Amino acid sequence: MLHSKYRLFRNFFLLSGLSIVLLSCSPQGDSTSIEVATSSSSTGGEVEQLEVSSALRPISSIQNMDWRLHNLDLAGSRYSPSDQITRDNVAELTPKWLFQHGVIDGVSNQTTPVIVGDIMYVTDSRGSVYALNAEDGHLLWTYDVTRLLGGGRREGYIFRHRGVAYEDGVVYSAAGSFIFALDAITGEPLEGFGDNGQAPVILDVLQEKNPEIETAISVGYWFTTAPQVYDGVIYVGTTRSESHIAGGYVLAIDAKTGEGIWNFNTIPQDETDQGWDIAGPTWVGGERNGGGIWETPAVDPELGMVYVAVGNPFGDSTKRDGMNLFSDSLIALSLEEGNLEWYYQQVHHDVWDYDSGNQPVLFDMEVDGQEVKALAQASKNSWLYILNRETGEPVHPIIETPVSTETDVEGEVPYPTQPIPHKANGDRMEPVSPVFPTDIPAQHMEANNLVEQFTPIGPSQIFSPGYGGGANYAPISYGKDTGFLYINAIDQPFNSGRDPKGYFSAYDPTSGELIWRQIFEGYGQAGSVVTAGGIVFVGAGSNTAGYFYAYDAYTGEELWKFNTGAGVFASPAVYVIDGQEYVTVASGGGSRGRRGGDLILVFALPERN
Repeated sequence: MLHSKYRLFRNFFLLSGLSIVLLSCSPQGDSTSIEVATSSSSTGGEVEQLEVSSALRPISSIQNMDWRLHNLDLAGSRYSPSDQITRDNVAELTPKWLFQHGVIDGVSNQTTPVIVGDIMYVTDSRGSVYALNAEDGHLLWTYDVTRLLGGGRREGYIFRHRGVAYEDGVVYSAAGSFIFALDAITGEPLEGFGDNGQAPVILDVLQEKNPEIETAISVGYWFTTAPQVYDGVIYVGTTRSESHIAGGYVLAIDAKTGEGIWNFNTIPQDETDQGWDIAGPTWVGGERNGGGIWETPAVDPELGMVYVAVGNPFGDSTKRDGMNLFSDSLIALSLEEGNLEWYYQQVHHDVWDYDSGNQPVLFDMEVDGQEVKALAQASKNSWLYILNRETGEPVHPIIETPVSTETDVEGEVPYPTQPIPHKANGDRMEPVSPVFPTDIPAQHMEANNLVEQFTPIGPSQIFSPGYGGGANYAPISYGKDTGFLYINAIDQPFNSGRDPKGYFSAYDPTSGELIWRQIFEGYGQAGSVVTAGGIVFVGAGSNTAGYFYAYDAYTGEELWKFNTGAGVFASPAVYVIDGQEYVTVASGGGSRGRRGGDLILVFALPERN
């Protein structure tokens, strides 16, 4: 599994291709910009720029900065204090190096690079780990997990992987149904962790209830998310929602041994599962399935809580009357024992695949003169939920709104209301992407009907958002200078007869106001990163042009874009080495059914003499 020889993937032809692609770098763009006025006092001021000689390239005021976790920090802020790349010079950004690992399968290339010191760690869609020199892209070592996963496509396992996490000299990868622990310098398996650095953490939990289960993958359980690590404990959730899994599991794992500390089932199955008294009565009819976890948990050490977004229910909806807790919910658990502290359900009795797919982002803000410890998460239902993370209560009104209950499906009992977020002033919040179909081809409308959101499923319907969302797994970023939340989302109505659009938006969480919005071609399925230089970076998942964009974090103005040559379905990272700021993103993938890619790109400002 371990290959120690060094290989350089940047061959002449790839660099020649990059020089041609450089022609696609542009400070101007053809995406649609929408700016919304705001009177908020939290928008902040200008970012203070470092004074440097005009003859030299500026350096970051941050000398060195790592990106150790999937979403940078425990809060999932995706905010970098680096400031070498600014609104004034981002148009000069150019590729520094690239890397290709050669594994092209899975649905898309979704890894977020993790950088510690001068080493970058990336993964392929199977979860194999590649360590690279972060300054030039040289391959240092590889750990191949392909033959260790315990199942593949024949067992229904769909390859996708979003990266690793780092703590105390160890790199952790959640691949297949296992956690792998590797020495960060050598790539050797961590001694004492599971069996040769591989721990069957899902199977251990499943066999507590059913010792006859031989593999976790065979019964529909595996990982998609990158793990979270804090204070010697790995926190991770199991996928998937689209199968008859008996609830998803939040796992707390000893980072030294791979042994389970506690677990929480998102859909309690019986009296032995915590939360049964709350969730049990909300499933009537026999079905009690789904609730997988697609993204990384967030952790607040001060409050002693871990926060998880839970996926949709699964199975015959006529056999699961009720709200179906804790599916489509945000849940807060205690770090020490996994006790349920609070929950908030975003979709009741889901039949539209409106998961809660991305990591909750944690931040502090002031509302009406009061300090609020907040949490925000955008659902595939296209609504942004802003909660008090201490209590789970909405910061601004979230109103249970009557929806259609008319259905021709025998035995179906639609839920009569859904929770719709409103702004501080009481008006309905602007959704992160349309909740009613737009731009439907006229010929397509002749044979189909436009219906309101949350209408029970029926024939020949066109509704928004479609099954892809809304906000999918793309993590939100929070600008500590602007005070804004940056959210990427998809606009592709179900049965729309048209290609997707990406909606990238900035919101003021203190008021719930939409500040600005960019609309581009392709899927808005990748997360963003915002910097102290006043820039927010995000990619577009497109079959024709996978652009990587830089926008003004304050105004939304497009400042730069780069055609990566394939869809960007991965969230970027930023790091700094010796005052040089780097921006990195993975590229590869397109519409469902198309194979993924294997490209890792790193950008920096050009050298100056």
